[in-house]
Amino acid sequence: MESLFLGGLADPYPLYAELRETGDGVHWSDVLGAYVVTRYADVRRIGADPKLFSSDVFHDAAPSMHDPSDPEHLRFLDAASRLFMFADPPVHTRIRSTFRHVFTAQAVQRWRPLVERVTAELIDRYPRGEEFDIMPGFAADVPVAVIAAILGVPDEMRPRFRDWSYAYASTFDPVVQGPRRDRAIATSLELFDYLGELVAARRAEPRDDLISTLVQTETIDGDTLGDIELLAQLALLLVAGNETTTTLIGAGLTLLFDHPEVRGRIETDMSLLPAAIEEMLRIDPPLHLVIRKTTADVEIGDRTLPAGTMLFPSPAAANRDPRRFDAPDTFLVPREDNKHLAFYHGVHFCVGAPLARLEGQVVFESILRSFPDARPGTVPAVRRTTNSVARGWESRPVIL
Repeated sequence: MESLFLGGLADPYPLYAELRETGDGVHWSDVLGAYVVTRYADVRRIGADPKLFSSDVFHDAAPSMHDPSDPEHLRFLDAASRLFMFADPPVHTRIRSTFRHVFTAQAVQRWRPLVERVTAELIDRYPRGEEFDIMPGFAADVPVAVIAAILGVPDEMRPRFRDWSYAYASTFDPVVQGPRRDRAIATSLELFDYLGELVAARRAEPRDDLISTLVQTETIDGDTLGDIELLAQLALLLVAGNETTTTLIGAGLTLLFDHPEVRGRIETDMSLLPAAIEEMLRIDPPLHLVIRKTTADVEIGDRTLPAGTMLFPSPAAANRDPRRFDAPDTFLVPREDNKHLAFYHGVHFCVGAPLARLEGQVVFESILRSFPDARPGTVPAVRRTTNSVARGWESRPVIL
């Protein structure tokens, strides 16, 4: 199992299946210092009960790893520790309530013209009939451009946002240590500083952008988020949103290339596209591991775990559990009752999920309509192996 977390494992799904079907599906990892939970019912249960399975684990987990003698590391910790993903109610409820109006399925539709414009602009940069890697350019650029525009960030900052996003995401990975971690923290601080400047500027002079909206939005407690609180959540939106959509584009294209019959049906009937995106998210999700801590003795699988036990529920393993899904390894469109855990479950269900789904629909409709002859490149695609939490595609060569 430790090969999951030490890098080099290109396809984790056979090992997920082995873990899920061995014993009770709950396995200790020396590398993580925690149990990995792989079965759907257990993974969903953990998400559904924040009292018993706490998210207040920042200081117990990889994101808090730092050099206490380094003042820059301490400055990083001050902001990163305020993420609402590492909080339980009522703290989580208060912070998340700031976003309650802006990321509903209905509210994100106002950004559809923006997503369509960005998608068209970026795809037009690439040559027709020539092979190129869609991951480092288009797949990474679309979500960055979208969230940057929504936040009110100038277009020229897009490349920096992409670099910042990748660096900050690396700080969540337990295998990123030593000099790699130092570089990731230093680069993340550049992002924090930039967002802090934007928050201060929008407080002084609001504009028609998301940051201006959020600095003025009251929480359910009647206050507003402080500057550091807000910049921390904005950094999380950038990282989570970018990783989700970038991975979805790479995984979705690979699945469509590998299943031409499904692709043909979607091209004939675009009303199947939303169901196809849900199936892409189920069978190859962006998020492979979540972290929780037990607050009391609890039974998981066939064992009783004491309070304070660290857990890593795996949505990626759970999404292919044959106890929950028929033919779980089959890319089935449409799939009935597709309640996957790609965005996890419960109070920590991904706040940006409606935006990720919108981006996915716009991107795939654009590619399928504009490039009916799109096909895989001659060079094989390569899955990322250096991040155990987010295992998207490192490269996905295509010919449009």
